Amino acid sequence: METFHKEQKGQRGVALVLTLLILTILVVTGLELNRAMRVEASLAGNFRDLTQASYIAQSGVEIARALIREDDPTYDAADERWAQFELLSYLSHQLFADGYFTGRIVDENAKFNPNGLISRYGTVEPKKKDQLERLLVLLGHDPGVIDAILDWLDPDELRRTLGAEREYYMLRKPPYAPKNGPLDSLGEMLLIKGISPSVFYGTDTKEGLRNYLTVYSDFDPGTNADSKININTASLPILMSLSPKVDQLMAQAVLDYRQLKPFRRPEDLRSIPGWGAIYPAISSEITVRSNYFSVEITGVYHDARALVHTVIKREGRQTRILFWKAG
Repeated sequence: METFHKEQKGQRGVALVLTLLILTILVVTGLELNRAMRVEASLAGNFRDLTQASYIAQSGVEIARALIREDDPTYDAADERWAQFELLSYLSHQLFADGYFTGRIVDENAKFNPNGLISRYGTVEPKKKDQLERLLVLLGHDPGVIDAILDWLDPDELRRTLGAEREYYMLRKPPYAPKNGPLDSLGEMLLIKGISPSVFYGTDTKEGLRNYLTVYSDFDPGTNADSKININTASLPILMSLSPKVDQLMAQAVLDYRQLKPFRRPEDLRSIPGWGAIYPAISSEITVRSNYFSVEITGVYHDARALVHTVIKREGRQTRILFWKAG
């Protein structure tokens, strides 16, 4: 009898342990299911917010396009609405219940187009080469990289003194061939010998080339049309790169002048002290208008953010998107 009672107690103990084990499994399963549902709901909410932010960013791009379409094409300067887009974007809070966008429009003709270094005949454009050399020196970079840039752009396989052609690039890991043609994107320059990330993006002490170069400007390699610099929007280093005779005071005088009123014609530059003497030498290199604009928009919805970078070309009263990158 005593043995029987012990067996009963043992069975009840085993049953209790099994019951507790099953209960524990059920509780853990329930908690995990609850957590998974909360994660899924959170992901769904994040996806919804990110989608809304993306739509808001695209709305900002369309507003930018409208400003460019409606702009007076006879000149482009900081007093126009497209150039004040960063301020106008603050009003976007009124357009969306729980979101807004921020952004800016940048004139691409304010920058130097390296594709203009080589003519359609495959020869070097001396004025463009000298200008890029001055720009590199102004930014504190070695102008020796110009040889490699020219070798990358020209159609032949003749290596310049400090340049590089196919033999050099095929030894890279992974190997690749030089372009021997115009740049399709600015990031392509990172493939060129001597154009390191520090040269392209800059460092704590030096500005990078990226902020001063473009592949989108009024330049057509098919017709050999010059890529001109818009003196209404060009930065101080770009203005100084136009001629070895332009010092910082002369370039600053241009910036000060256009704050009061924009240049309506390139020849208006002659009214600024010192510029009249060098105007004949640079007249073919400058303009007061543009047709290419880069637009950077960040759409915000709740805590989600969506970035869009695009390049827009103005064609009369129409616009065309040449480049689009989201994220």
